Amino acid sequence: MIPTTREERRWFLRNLAQGLVDYAGTAEPPVPVEEILTHPPDLYQRDFGVVEMFSSLWDATFARPLTQRGNIFVHTNLDSAKRRFALARETLSALITSHHGRRMGLTDLLLPELRDSAEYFARVMVAPDMMVRAFREQGGDLDSFAETFEMPIEVAAARWEDPIPNGR
Repeated sequence: MIPTTREERRWFLRNLAQGLVDYAGTAEPPVPVEEILTHPPDLYQRDFGVVEMFSSLWDATFARPLTQRGNIFVHTNLDSAKRRFALARETLSALITSHHGRRMGLTDLLLPELRDSAEYFARVMVAPDMMVRAFREQGGDLDSFAETFEMPIEVAAARWEDPIPNGR
């Protein structure tokens, strides 16, 4: 375990999510989460995949057989906002367990606080800081925020309350 404060961990998660958003070349909402997973950076070709599932045990879950590609198994009947958030949340597990992620020490850094880290990472991935800041500057409200960024209202409410560095 690598001891970090919540603020340090969140700084790292914001940068990790922003890197994926930048890779996709996304300048405005909504962030194409599924596109990032189906066409990932070369470094993560063996780590990102999406498989439809009919089980209603989870909205989405990540699994990696020892010698195979990692995949996010996502429930087929989720509405698009819940699907995007679930995929973004499980992307962190793909990053942590990737060859590159293990070599960087992500398991030791993020696994002890995985639930909090995954929820925060997903909120930031679907609504990056600079886009949230621009949206607020234009005078948007919570309902239009959830709609514009295509995320569930409860996720939008949590993201709306997240501190945004260099402005709120």
